[in-house]
Amino acid sequence: MRALFAGLFLPLFAAAAPPQVDWHFPMGAQRGTDLNATIGGKHNWPLQGWCEHDGVQFTATEKKGTFAVTVGKDVTPGPYLIRFHDANGTAPPRVFFVGKGPDITEAEPNNEMLKPQSVALPAVVHGQFAKAGDVDSFAFKMKAGQTLVAAMDAYTAGVSMDALMLLRDARGVKLAFNHDAHSLDPRLTWKCPRDGTYVLQMACFKFPANSTSSFGGGTGLTYRVTLTNGPYLRHAWPAAISGGEALIALRGWNLVNDTARARPQENDTELVLPIEAINGPLRLPVTGRPETVEREPNDANATANASGPVNISGRIDRPGDVDRFAFDAKKGQRYRVDLDSFKLGFLLDAELAIEDNTGKVLVTNDDANKLRDPLLNWTAPDDGRHCVRVRSLLNKGGGDYFYRLRIFQPEPAFNGTVEAPQFAVNAGATNEVKVTVNYLDGYKGKLTVTADGLPKGVTAEPVTVEKKGTATLKLIAAQDAPSHNGLLQLTLQAEGEAAPQLATVALTSSGVNNGVPQGFPEYIIPQTDRLWLTVLPPKPPEKKESSVEVKE
Repeated sequence: MRALFAGLFLPLFAAAAPPQVDWHFPMGAQRGTDLNATIGGKHNWPLQGWCEHDGVQFTATEKKGTFAVTVGKDVTPGPYLIRFHDANGTAPPRVFFVGKGPDITEAEPNNEMLKPQSVALPAVVHGQFAKAGDVDSFAFKMKAGQTLVAAMDAYTAGVSMDALMLLRDARGVKLAFNHDAHSLDPRLTWKCPRDGTYVLQMACFKFPANSTSSFGGGTGLTYRVTLTNGPYLRHAWPAAISGGEALIALRGWNLVNDTARARPQENDTELVLPIEAINGPLRLPVTGRPETVEREPNDANATANASGPVNISGRIDRPGDVDRFAFDAKKGQRYRVDLDSFKLGFLLDAELAIEDNTGKVLVTNDDANKLRDPLLNWTAPDDGRHCVRVRSLLNKGGGDYFYRLRIFQPEPAFNGTVEAPQFAVNAGATNEVKVTVNYLDGYKGKLTVTADGLPKGVTAEPVTVEKKGTATLKLIAAQDAPSHNGLLQLTLQAEGEAAPQLATVALTSSGVNNGVPQGFPEYIIPQTDRLWLTVLPPKPPEKKESSVEVKE
């Protein structure tokens, strides 16, 4: 009898996987402080930590999964991307918040309303719903006339849960409740009628939802709650400035000043204004376009605000409110009408429409690109006066139904995107990076796509494109290329223009498979140009095992 063992090709080793980091706790820290932070997932130890702000440093300790974190006192408060990496690659980026308020870490047991954890206001509370049915309770003192603001960061920072907040008095009487304010994250505001001690309780439901109605919990369901009876900034009015000096109105609660003077410098695209508020500063876009605010009455076509190509800050003040803005259109001219509200963390589910001078609706839009905010691309059929109409699709309104509307004639433009936030190449090998190049609004011309900041031993020839499509950059690593982990920039350069444009990656979207249906389309940092490259050691040659014939 003969048995023949087939020839097998067996690698000499199994390549180690890059680290997997599923959560980090706490989710942020006050500037000017030091703390220990832990991570969870599958990884070897130690890992290295990176933050897009040099003033935030992560250093691995001897305890597995624990980093010593230092946040510089000069770091501007706000959300920043962080990464954890080793010689095998990097985990996808996560969000770390730098705040102004003192940090408080949740201490169990605090499930019972009558046995809450006491905190002094203002504070930034860091907690986690560690097990199914977990409820976290926090007690604090308030004085009559003060307004409480409690705002959570969780779902919009990549945590798969749907949280809620409930405020009670010392007797347990329900005073206020909120479930969804910024996407699935709750925010509660309440004006105190009398001095006393009050208790904020928080819990979460499983997300994606299932058939049960019980509170959820489990490893990695972390949150960050800003809790204050002091100044809290909501937004500016208008929400951007055109470029010149301007006096900006401030909207929020308990504000010391309700205006701020904005003085942008030449070529500024964003102005960071220090504001006396626990969630400051104010980041104010500088657009170079005319900026204005809605003026009532403008519900009817006949009383529409005169506008033209302009950016408008407005609000649906009450259920049934309708805002209209008139402009003179030219036949055959293309216009874009774009509205942001949900994207900015407000509640308006808006419908856009364009009407002719008689009030006849010519075109409408509700949700654009699978997101909650609308957009219209429209070519004028006739010369003459037309109106943009803004209303709530759900017939709701109020102070948190703010929006930013743009009416303009789009100019030719281009951009580049990639599908992943990180790439890897082995020494002695080649890897391809595909850049999707988009020619927008009639743009024409050659673009050169380049990989910049490549480490020693890695090269990539630039690729020239002349139309919409995919540019494939080949990252070629020499056999002796040293191991590397660091930033990668992919740029698009137009002929005759000095400044290149950086390719970006959408960190989450309706098409991203991150365990949540429809992704996290309202992620607090929606995209980044801070890409990452890992250079790995050479792959050992594969060993071929010859066929062996056995005779009996």
